[in-house]
Formats: sequence, structure tokens, C-alpha cells
Amino acid sequence: MKKLLLLLLLSTAAHSQSIDSLQNAVAAMPDDTNRVMAYRLLFRALYAEDRTGELLDVAEKGLVLSRKLNYAKGLSLFIFYKASALDILGRGQESIPLFEEGLLTAKKQGDEQAAADYHINLGTAHHSLGHLDKSLQNFLAAYEIYKRTGHSESLSKVLNNIGIVYRTQGKYERAEEIYKESLTLKQQLKDTLGTAATYQNLAALYSTTARKEEAILNAKKALAIYENLHRPDDVAGCHSLLGQVFYNVGNLPEAKAELQKAVAGYAETPNVEYGPSTYQLLGTIAANEEDFPTAEKYLRKGLEMARQFGQGERIFEILKELSKVEHALGKDANAYASLQEAAILRDSAVEKNRLSLMEEMQTKFDVAQKDSDLKINQLDLKQRTLERNWLIAGAGLLGLLSFAIFFGLRSRIRANKKIAAQESALQRQQIVQLEQENKLAALSAMIEGQEKERSRIAADLHDGLGGLLTSVKSHFNSLPKPSIEQDLFAKTNCLIDDACVEVRRISHNMMPRALALSGLPGALEDLAQDLEKQGVRCDLEILGLDNASLDPTQSITIYRIIQELTNNVVKHAQADHLLLQLIRRDGTLVLIAEDNGKGFDVQQALTKKGLGLSSIASRVKFLQGSIEWDSVPGEGTVVSITLPMVEHV
Repeated sequence: MKKLLLLLLLSTAAHSQSIDSLQNAVAAMPDDTNRVMAYRLLFRALYAEDRTGELLDVAEKGLVLSRKLNYAKGLSLFIFYKASALDILGRGQESIPLFEEGLLTAKKQGDEQAAADYHINLGTAHHSLGHLDKSLQNFLAAYEIYKRTGHSESLSKVLNNIGIVYRTQGKYERAEEIYKESLTLKQQLKDTLGTAATYQNLAALYSTTARKEEAILNAKKALAIYENLHRPDDVAGCHSLLGQVFYNVGNLPEAKAELQKAVAGYAETPNVEYGPSTYQLLGTIAANEEDFPTAEKYLRKGLEMARQFGQGERIFEILKELSKVEHALGKDANAYASLQEAAILRDSAVEKNRLSLMEEMQTKFDVAQKDSDLKINQLDLKQRTLERNWLIAGAGLLGLLSFAIFFGLRSRIRANKKIAAQESALQRQQIVQLEQENKLAALSAMIEGQEKERSRIAADLHDGLGGLLTSVKSHFNSLPKPSIEQDLFAKTNCLIDDACVEVRRISHNMMPRALALSGLPGALEDLAQDLEKQGVRCDLEILGLDNASLDPTQSITIYRIIQELTNNVVKHAQADHLLLQLIRRDGTLVLIAEDNGKGFDVQQALTKKGLGLSSIASRVKFLQGSIEWDSVPGEGTVVSITLPMVEHV
């Protein structure tokens, strides 16, 4: 989608530094925030030089280092860069979760400009995937922000995007209104490049609605601006558009001339929007001129580009045209293969059309064969030719009938085998499911029993042993204090105090009072404070969760998981910093724990099946979640847990 705005927040001056020197400098730098900013410069330089294939690797390295350093500015920047790189590479589906994460952060921080930027990029990604309603929703959200904040330049660009969505939806009158509103704003702002983009979009709209003169006029206006600005890729796009307009009105010489100019411009930089259709049209024109070798060359190039950019409908159209050209060249096997591939791409709605095309090609093959036979046997009498044709037709019909019966029986046998296999697989699946349900039920009962026993022991410790120790201290303090034993007396008094504190700590750990009073967020805040007292700085982030959100059983289990994770940090990791994040998003809870400790060998630890890791894994399994361990000795540990959200009823 050539003219959709992709806000990368990049400076065009960034490529003034040599990319090679930047790469060497980054490689030599230590892992600190300066290296993060160096990755930023490298990303911007690569983008400015249009080296899009290298963007994702740099963005991922910057993001990993920012997470390792807990560098907030770097995290925000490289989440955006990675999502943008994925979108540029045509992997819009993977970019959407990152853009959504960035949008949530921008809204939380009250940064309207950043929120608008994320809305525009989400709209672009959804449009590339054909999600037109979601695309329009995000563009309109950005429009409202720009209108409210008075950003006229950004407003004109997002209007252009909205017009493209309306045009794709077939709402041509509305698209024209939006384009003209965008054009007026851009002309007022003296945005020359933006003006050219809108002229080009208007030309495409008028071409679709058969308004030839207006299409040519607007395309030539855009072409003149692009040529003046020395933008060869956009110049080629305008030539492609003009070629399409001339082809639609039957002016093939003009169409061919414009399309060949476009192809010359695409020699260095393939164009996702116009490239495949340009080569397809050139192939069609060459076929009309009966220059079939040239037609095949153009169509194959267009097919290659369409496959590269995942344009299913375009692939289908080119394959149909290519099959005709291959047949004309005598490559009947290739022609039939092209038709078969085209048929696979169509859904059931075009099944009849597919069969019709195949029958038509089969008829052409039969006719070609008969013509060849006639030329070879041109001295035969007309009567013998007629008799032979009748025999061929009869044999063909008999063969077709035999094949139909054979394939019908084979299909029925295969269908019966498939049904039997499916039933067997379903039974095995049901057995596995029952076994899993039984295991989960047993695990649930065990964990619930453990929690009840913890509560009972905690109460006994607090009410029984705690009260007893308090009484002991009271009686001890009432005893006479002989002067000769003052030191021993004071030491004993301190030991009793330590015992009281330890009983309260054990009781609190077994069943924290804050969990019952303040819910999971309050209990986690207490846990973070306890870690601070033990010399571990804990950054706790809880997003989208309130005290009443979670089911009590899930709250307790999540607390136990986090409690075990923090115990590992204190006892084994030798860390002085821990990042805890608990995020609720789209019915899912995501827990991330990242420390800067000494790390460990994950496979070795899992093989040993220590009680700590086993306890965490069993509780995650109880909550029907998943867990990922990311740790290397000497480089800290990151634990990511994903759980389904269970609402409190």
C-alpha cells in the first residue's frame, strides 16, 4: 500500500554517517545505554538507505539490550522500530501486537502524539491484511487526535489514508471527498510530496470509475512533481498508473510505452503496489501482439513478484494468462500445470469457473492434436477421416466413463478410510483429554488442599505459637534482672524478639494478610517491599488489573508462583535488581520476571527437577498456562508466563 503513511520517526539526516563505521562502532561498544542509542542511529541510517532487509535484526538487538538494561526510553523506541520493520517486510500480523503494546503505553503516559502515531501504524498493518474495518477505525482515531491537537500536516496525511480505505471498500464518492479535503490541506501547507501522493490516489480512483481524462490529468500532475523531486520509485508508479488507464480505454501503444517506462524504474527497487500488475499488463499486451516469448517473460516476472509480496488474487490472474501463452507456445504440460495451480487458489465460489477453464483448455488440446493428425494424414479420404474421428470420440467417451467410475470408487474408498481414521483420532483425543482432565482435577485438589493446610498452619502459628511467645516474653521481662547476668539477660530477650518476628514472617509467607485484604496487587506490593529490605531493588508494574478482577484461587496461585520466583532471586540468583510485570490484555494475563543475577543453565535445571522449578511448573499447569525460561549463566534470567484470565464471579 504505497501511499499509506508509516510513521517511523526517522530523520533523513541520519544516514550522513557511514553505515559500515556505525556497525563497527556498535560491535565494539559495551552493553550500556550508549550502545542502545547507537543501534538507534544504525536503524535510522539503514532506513534512509532503503536497506529494509537489515532493519529487523537491528531492531531486535536494540530491544533485547533495552530489556536487559531495563532502559525505558530504549524499550519504547525499539518496540516501535521492531513493529515497523515487521510491517515493512510484509509481516503485518506479527507487528500488530507490538503496535498495540506501544499504544497502551502511550495512552497510559498521556502521550497523544505517540498514540496517534501508533493508531496510524495499526491502520496500515490492518489494511495490508485486508482488515478494512479495523484499519478505518484506527485511522479515524488518529484523525480525531490530530484534529483536537491542531496538527494540520499530520491531519492531511491521515485523510489520505482514510480515502484509500474508502476506495478499497468501493465507496468511491466518499473516497473522492476525503482525497480532495486532504489535497486542500496539503496545498495550504505547501506539502509538495504529499500533494503528489494525493494526485496519484485521485488518478487511481478515477481510473477505477472509468473517468479517463481526470485520471490522466491527475497522474501527470503527480508525475511532474515526482520528477522534479527526483523520486524514481514514485515516477515509475505514475507510469504504471498511466499504463493501466490507457490499457482500460484500448490505447495499447500508449499503455505499452508507459508500462515499459515503469519497468525501467523497477529495475533496482521492486514495487509492491504496481510492480506485479505492470508486468502482467505488459505480458497481456505482448500476447495480443502474438509475441508469446516476450509475453511469457513478462508474466513470469510478474508472477515472481506477486508470489514475493503474497498477492493471491494477482497470482491467480497471472496464472490464467500464463496458461494461455504457454499453450500458444506448445508447452501444453506447463499450461495445464499453471491452470491447476490457479485452480487451487480459488475457493468454492469459483469452482465452476475453474472447471470451465480446464475443459476449455482440454478442448484446445484435443483440437490441436486432431489438427496435427489431419496434417500428417492429409492424403486420406474425407470419409476415412470422419470415421476415425468418430472412433476417437467413442474411445474418448469410453475412457472418460471408465476414469469417472474408477475415480468415483477410489474417492469413496478414500472417504471411508478418512472417516474411520478421523473417528479413531477423535477417540484417542477424547481419551487423552479425559486423562488430562483427571490429572488437572487431582492437581487442583492437591493445590487447594495445600492452601487450606497453609492457612491452618499460618493461623496456628500466629494465634498459638505467636501468642505463646508473647506470653513468654512478658513473663521473662517480669523476672528480676540480676546485675551480674545483664548481658545474658539482654541476649535472651533479643532471641525471644527474633523468635516472635520469625513466627510472624513464616505465618505471613504461608498466608499473607494483604492478599485477603488488598487482593493480589496489594500483596505483590508488600512482597516488593520485603525484597527491598533484603537488598533487592524491585520494580513492580501491574497493568489492567484491579482488586476485584481475579478469581480468588487464581490470585493465590499466581502469588505462590511469584513468591517462588522471588525466593529463587534472593537465594540463588545473587541479583540486586528485579523487574516484575503483571499485564492483563485481551482475556490473558502475562507475567514477566527479569533479574540481573548470575543466571543458570535452563536445560540442566529442568533435568534435575528441583522443587522450586517443579512447583512453579505445576502451578502454571494448574492454571492452564505456559511458561518460558530464558537464562544464560552470567547474564541474568527472564521468566515469561502466560495465563488465561479467570474473572471473579
